[in-house]
Amino acid sequence: MVEAALGADIVALNEAKDLSEEGFATSSCCPAFVRYIKTEFPTLVDKISNNLSPMATIAKYIKMHDTTAKTVFVGPCMAKKMEIQDPYVAPYVDCVITFEELAVLFEARNIALENLPESALESASYFGRIFARSGGLSEAVKQALLELNSDFVVQSVKVSGLDQCRTALLQAKNGKLQGNFLEGMACPNGCIGGPCALSHSNSDMLMIDKYGRESTETMIKESVDALNISPKIATKRQ
Repeated sequence: MVEAALGADIVALNEAKDLSEEGFATSSCCPAFVRYIKTEFPTLVDKISNNLSPMATIAKYIKMHDTTAKTVFVGPCMAKKMEIQDPYVAPYVDCVITFEELAVLFEARNIALENLPESALESASYFGRIFARSGGLSEAVKQALLELNSDFVVQSVKVSGLDQCRTALLQAKNGKLQGNFLEGMACPNGCIGGPCALSHSNSDMLMIDKYGRESTETMIKESVDALNISPKIATKRQ
């Protein structure tokens, strides 16, 4: 098992580089948000970040290092099932299942997780791990700009839930958005509010941050460098 948060670390670095060069972008991590722009705000399609999502980014890394690997993404998101039909993503992600579906599989196989031995994960950074909640991507991009010694000042507008997304996209369409980076998540509070999350608690955001602080990597570049790869790997839709 590999954390999708490692892909998030790669995305954060490249998102920061691209944003500093282009001056304005909307995020591309949430496939439902991307689809919403394409169907409801087609004039903004060219503003969508050209980076692959963390899921596709880390899956591409895995495939490049093991051509026999089969990659399965597990998460709270139904839209990821749609994302893997994207021709830019399909070569890297073989299957998507939800947390609910995985729980059913465990139950069907009589697998009791509490009885299984634990092993350490490759450590994504704090910033990669907080991508799952609204505002996490923006914090990561800001940190990445600092680590890249960039003088570009990111002014993020963070929205979650389609009502907030629509309001912000209308402002962007009319040139009235008060920012240069629009982080959009279709689900309330971000991925942690996904329809197939096993918990929808007021403490979910605090738990995500707590998990992020457990990382041994305090910087995004440390996490990416530990993978021994070029940070531009798997970033573009090509």
